Amino acid sequence: MSLLDTASLIVTPNGYKEGKLYSVIPSDGSGDLSVTRATTATRVNSAGLVELVPYNLLSYSEDFSNSIWNKTALSISTNSTTAPNGSTTADTITNSSSSGIILQDYSSVNTSQIVTHSVYLKRTNNDWVVVAIARSGATTYGEVYVWFNLATGAVGSNLPDGAAVLLDADIEDAGNGWYRCSVTGYVPNAVAYTAFMFYPDGNGSFNRVTGQSVYAWGSQLVEGSTAKDYQKTETRLNIPRLDYSNGTCPSLLVEPQRTNRLIYSEELVVGKAFAYASGTFSVTQNTTDTLDPFGNNNADKFTAVDQAANDSYTATSGSGNITLSVFAKKGTSNTLVIYHDNVTIPGFFWAQFNIQTGVVLATNGAVVSTSIEDYGNGWFRCSVTGPDTNATGNIHNFTTYAGTSYLFGVQLEQGNYPTSYIPTQGASVTRNADVISKTGISSLIGQTEGTLFVDVNLDETTDYNGWFLKENATFDTFVFLQRETSGRIAAGYYGSGALQARIETAPNQPIGHYKIAFGYKNNDFVMYINGTQIGTDTSGSVSGLMDYIDLHWTQTGTNHQNAAALWKTRLTNTQLAQLTTI
Repeated sequence: MSLLDTASLIVTPNGYKEGKLYSVIPSDGSGDLSVTRATTATRVNSAGLVELVPYNLLSYSEDFSNSIWNKTALSISTNSTTAPNGSTTADTITNSSSSGIILQDYSSVNTSQIVTHSVYLKRTNNDWVVVAIARSGATTYGEVYVWFNLATGAVGSNLPDGAAVLLDADIEDAGNGWYRCSVTGYVPNAVAYTAFMFYPDGNGSFNRVTGQSVYAWGSQLVEGSTAKDYQKTETRLNIPRLDYSNGTCPSLLVEPQRTNRLIYSEELVVGKAFAYASGTFSVTQNTTDTLDPFGNNNADKFTAVDQAANDSYTATSGSGNITLSVFAKKGTSNTLVIYHDNVTIPGFFWAQFNIQTGVVLATNGAVVSTSIEDYGNGWFRCSVTGPDTNATGNIHNFTTYAGTSYLFGVQLEQGNYPTSYIPTQGASVTRNADVISKTGISSLIGQTEGTLFVDVNLDETTDYNGWFLKENATFDTFVFLQRETSGRIAAGYYGSGALQARIETAPNQPIGHYKIAFGYKNNDFVMYINGTQIGTDTSGSVSGLMDYIDLHWTQTGTNHQNAAALWKTRLTNTQLAQLTTI
């Protein structure tokens, strides 16, 4: 039996569903952690691409009776038959007149974004179904209709209407009579799409007959030209982010709340991201020269550009720092400058980057920090941080020297470092903090002695990260592990409202991979980091009830969590050294 087999709780980035991260131990669901964010977010997936979480843009993808689905002249019988995954979660959709249709809107995509609408369908008493995408509110109207034959598994007619462009249509046999039908296309200038279906009486027909029906399950709308693996959604807002930034194994990305103040993060043209421009330049939007960090054609190509923007935002506090970032890729030019200037209060800061070698070349002004991170395929995310001056009239200048380069995904956020990319389209967007916790687990927490362990990549140096076991109703009794704003790593125990023990490192611990364990018992406290004993405390009482674990307590910092575990005993020093050795 290994040491890990003796744990009372182990959580790793493995199985999950919306609002839930499954524990490895126990495996009966009693240790599963709740995940709350209440917004979408982004991550780096296993292919090394940035993607939305969830990437399925439709809500309640398996519940066509939900009010998010706009239904006309249809009846829905829920959970009426076996779905492609073997569960009884597929619905029957039946025409109740000649105008039956079901649709769902999604209103936050990049201009002219290519999208793919897919859905699993099975014949009942009608051979034909239409799967479609549309945008009637775009500058240019357009709809794409594709007919599919569920009796033969064939793609039928198609009709791109208005300015819509059909790129692909596919039908894939999913077994047991089920087919996955998908349509790929776009409408020029669309910033929102509608995914819809109806059930006609023949190929190329719009006529619908009362009583004709189809089985349906697993509807999905994604950005890009591939359907992607099906991803179930409900509200879409509380899915944990299993992030692959650090390699081939995922880690759980947890971040604080941040807002991207730049309102057109992917449309880097005058009138959108930029209010005006200077210098001699040209811009090719959504260039086909290269794929963007999402794997789509939404990057912009700049030629001999010195382009600036007055985005006229007002800072929320005027205290602390702001961070300006952008994804950049070398064309024929390998140099990028990110510049911020406040024209109403004197002060500026800028940084120069080599976007071929991935290094910071120079800085000037009130620069607090810089970073350049390799995102693969030639893309780097460059950032510069400086003081927030609480004023309007801020100018942001992205300068590339003579030649060509590619830019994508501008972001301005209040904070000391860049967080994961937050797409915007016409308004600022806030990504809420990730909250990962579990209450009612007193049986899994050692009450008179125990061990708390985390395996984590700390991503920045000065903002707070915390892991807590505590009494749910109050804050009188708790165990903590935390990296403080001083950069110090500390652990301790509070009992009955009084500090009983605290062990800490020196300040300014660097970013990087840490395995941290804290053992607690009456007059016997110890902390180990990366196989080394940091300190002990032999005077302190352990008492009181703890029934709550929080892996993200009051966080202002970002980290990638690889594992968290509890033992109901204070492990031996030899075991703690073994557990924390990297």
